[in-house]
Amino acid sequence: MRFSVMIWPYSGASVESVVRLAEVAEDCGYDTVYVGDSQMIWNDAWITLAACALATKRVKLGPGVSNLITRHPGVTANAINTLNMLSGGRAVLGLGAGDSAVRTAGLQPSPLAELRERLPVVRALLDGEEVDVLDWYKPRPDKHAWGAGTRMRVYGVEDGGKDVPIQLACMQPKSAAVAGEFTDGVIVDGHMGGNAEGARATVAAVREGAERAGKDPSSVRVIAAIDAAVDDDRTKAIEKVRPTVARNIARKPWLPDTLGVEHADVVKEVSESYNFAEHLDLTARHRELITEEVAQKCAIAGTPDDCIAKARELEEAGITDIAVFGTSQDEAGSREMLERFSRDVFPHV
Repeated sequence: MRFSVMIWPYSGASVESVVRLAEVAEDCGYDTVYVGDSQMIWNDAWITLAACALATKRVKLGPGVSNLITRHPGVTANAINTLNMLSGGRAVLGLGAGDSAVRTAGLQPSPLAELRERLPVVRALLDGEEVDVLDWYKPRPDKHAWGAGTRMRVYGVEDGGKDVPIQLACMQPKSAAVAGEFTDGVIVDGHMGGNAEGARATVAAVREGAERAGKDPSSVRVIAAIDAAVDDDRTKAIEKVRPTVARNIARKPWLPDTLGVEHADVVKEVSESYNFAEHLDLTARHRELITEEVAQKCAIAGTPDDCIAKARELEEAGITDIAVFGTSQDEAGSREMLERFSRDVFPHV
């Protein structure tokens, strides 16, 4: 099993704090450093990733995750290719339907059909191909856009774009199957990847999609992106993950299969109160609605023995990677978490 970290570049902190956490992750042996992309509430992901690339030598780097609504597919392909060149071939492209990045801009996430259309476009652009301009971006028919092309290509990707893996963030089995079909990896959050029941169903969907595309299912990484906290006092660890667990369950249609219908009241309360201006904020008010049992089903949190047991549970269910969460909002706490997991948990999995 591989271990990575997703860092939220909190807008109230400096870019340097994320860079320092990336350096800690590299020193501790983490595989990939993902930087969250939510332009209205966090520092810019691409600029932050570039700074991380210059400060590190081994660890892989990428957005965790970007989207194809606020970021045009051509812009995204060029950005990840540039990061790949800057980092010496260490770039990974994490994409999703869009969550806080689109909602705080007054937009809505991509429907699954739209993702199926755009993921191959990004792959083709990174492979150096010329593709049709997407209908969604074409000029209005009653306007004459001087010089507008009907085909598009990103120049310069021959320097390494083909080597960039694409990973898709998913919140339900249907999208996990699409990830298996079109991408190199699936990133699943706590309600799908934080417990064995959800993980097994996710892995099955990924394999179905891969087989449909004629791919080897084992070639697709299944990454559980889950909040993490380790403490000798289990209660203290659980308290730290409540804000992220709240997002794991808010308005998630697949919950009865992975969390249990006995927690439906918690899901309802969180969904009605969730505020995207406080998305993954450690002080968010919606954190108070998360019970300890719900937190344990959606995160890897507790004593070292608790966390080791959870990691083994997920590995047995088919999870290939665990990406823990860090935040520049609490640099010291995130550093301690990264160091302690690398010391007290990961070596024992």
